[in-house]
Amino acid sequence: MTVSPTLAEDFHRDGYAVVRGVLDAEDFTAVREEYARLIELRAAQWRRDGLLGPGADLAGKPFDEQLIALAAQPDFDPVLLSELDITLPHMPFTSLQPGSKVHTGPGVLGLLRNPKVLDVVSRLVGDEISASPNQHVRLKLPAPDTTSRFGARRGETMHAPTMWHQDAMTQIPQSDDTTLVTCWIPLMDVTEEHGCLLVVPGRHHEEQLLPWPMDPETVQGLEAEAVPLPVHQGDIVLLHKRTPHGSTINRSSRLRWSFDFRFFASHEPSDRPWFPAVVARSASAPELATTDADAWRRQWEQARELFVSTGQMVPGRREFAQLVADSLITRWESGDFPRLEPEAARA
Repeated sequence: MTVSPTLAEDFHRDGYAVVRGVLDAEDFTAVREEYARLIELRAAQWRRDGLLGPGADLAGKPFDEQLIALAAQPDFDPVLLSELDITLPHMPFTSLQPGSKVHTGPGVLGLLRNPKVLDVVSRLVGDEISASPNQHVRLKLPAPDTTSRFGARRGETMHAPTMWHQDAMTQIPQSDDTTLVTCWIPLMDVTEEHGCLLVVPGRHHEEQLLPWPMDPETVQGLEAEAVPLPVHQGDIVLLHKRTPHGSTINRSSRLRWSFDFRFFASHEPSDRPWFPAVVARSASAPELATTDADAWRRQWEQARELFVSTGQMVPGRREFAQLVADSLITRWESGDFPRLEPEAARA
């Protein structure tokens, strides 16, 4: 790995940076094995719950092969894949469910705290590094419809494009001044065919965030300035929290698999203080670093139970409120609401 001596300067000028050859194949072994076991356990549970029909025995296969085979089943619902994510499924102004699952295993924690990754991140945020609970595993399945245009997500399908956004849009205002850097880590080579990241350089300098929801003219303008970021396994992509980015559909025949973590200076406010952050590195107090994946999982479970028991909705920025209200109203106008049976039917 060779890190440019001007990394911080380049990052602050352009709003992103691609650092080549940070990780080796061995750095992904633990998380690959962990996800292969996880998908076997989840698929078995989905079948016991009647959410997935019988299929071929995939035990012992790599994770990506298992997932592609499961997704090919006619009754497979991509919404199930939220159970493989490393954050609880949520949207601002919605309620957490008692049965919602999150995966925070030692393989994921090892990748998040990989010293080679943190050495790069420290160039931007310092040596007291925490990881935001706004973290994800990205499982972009091959798209069944390659004629789809780049735009908004279609429901919760994992083969849809990722709509244009800025990570700052999901932060609460109390953390607007937090130095937050997104670190996107692919587990394979990712080309434009696979739906690599697209970024718009320099737009992070603009004072106003992008409008939300986004109008067609804004989307067209972003697409006109977009720069694709093809990467190799071992490379990492760093994004400023105000840099517009997205990705197209996956036109290849294989899974596009990546993780994204968001790192910030530990003394600054978290962007989601209601969920557990991870102390990734502390030069002044190394013992504070989060090293126990089971304890990390229990923190997520406690956060879920707190929201469920209090009935609180997940906080969010004011800009999201109208979007959520519109989606609810659209559902109700289409007739999607509970109905009481007529008296005669209940008799």
